[in-house]
Amino acid sequence: MTQTMTAVRIHAHGGPEVLTVEQVPIPRPGPGEVLVRVRATSVSWFDAGYRKGVIRPRPGQRELVLPFQLGREAAGEVAALGAGVTGFAEGDRVVVMTCPACGRCAACLRGEDNLCLDTELPGHQRFGGYAEYVLVPRHGLLPAPPDLGFETLACTLWSYGTVLHMVNARAKVRPGESVLVTGASGGMGTAALQLARLAGAGPVIGLTGSKEKYDAVLAAGADLALNYRDPDLAEQIREHVPGGVDVVLDNVGGPMLPLAIEAARTGGRIVLAAVMGGRTAEVEIGDIFRKHLDILGTRAATRQEQELCLRLAAAGRISPVIAARYPLAEAAEAHRALDERRFTGKIVLLP
Repeated sequence: MTQTMTAVRIHAHGGPEVLTVEQVPIPRPGPGEVLVRVRATSVSWFDAGYRKGVIRPRPGQRELVLPFQLGREAAGEVAALGAGVTGFAEGDRVVVMTCPACGRCAACLRGEDNLCLDTELPGHQRFGGYAEYVLVPRHGLLPAPPDLGFETLACTLWSYGTVLHMVNARAKVRPGESVLVTGASGGMGTAALQLARLAGAGPVIGLTGSKEKYDAVLAAGADLALNYRDPDLAEQIREHVPGGVDVVLDNVGGPMLPLAIEAARTGGRIVLAAVMGGRTAEVEIGDIFRKHLDILGTRAATRQEQELCLRLAAAGRISPVIAARYPLAEAAEAHRALDERRFTGKIVLLP
């Protein structure tokens, strides 16, 4: 093993141009840590949010730091083990958990380890996968199913784990219920389409801002694709689902919340998971109680949900839509593509 590696880091918040390619020392694993040779990492809206400076620390955590190495999702092979690490060996194929949990705090002990505060999240509190090697605590790794490629593995736990928690734990989607998915052409959006279908929902409606993406949204699992920019969107939705939809899965934020309130049926559920479209929205509070709506926040995924996502992927029940691949050194261009919404699905970086 050489002594240096290629990494992409940011030293200031801003546009894609702040991503810099650097040669840095390969880190050494300390006690309880594993050095992972990264084979694939994804480019997510979370990464873009950190780069722009709009991501905020979790409650009780320190402020986000600079310089920083992005990369919420990564997959690769064990390169070296720190003292005291058991259960893995050099060469093992592994997936970096996007939401590791300590297993000891009050949230973990009551089965809500997605709310764990006593841990450091990759690409959030500790360096992520935008490098040839990354250090991961032992509890932050899962063994990779043998038949899944690294690109698929690097696109499964964040998007699908987060959305699985939205669908099952928060919205509790039931067979036959109608579901509206915002941001349907993104990584979380395509995951939401697939997982809503897997839960037995129908019809599933996907919203996107480009009619050119309709076919891709339909191929990802939607029964119907609509343009969120249409002024009569709510009327279009009610034409297909009289009375409004049972569930809205919002992967955008901002103006999507008023739309979700308007599109939901009386007694419907709205699950909010993102702020990339805006942190604030103006809503008519009376509509919320007059329609008897449940508006739910959601955060991350439990260990069991992440493990389930890997099993579903291995069984072919879910399949990440990988739209583009870039060498690690072209991370800035990959971020431009994400910002410009060029693709439907996930973007992968290959170190």
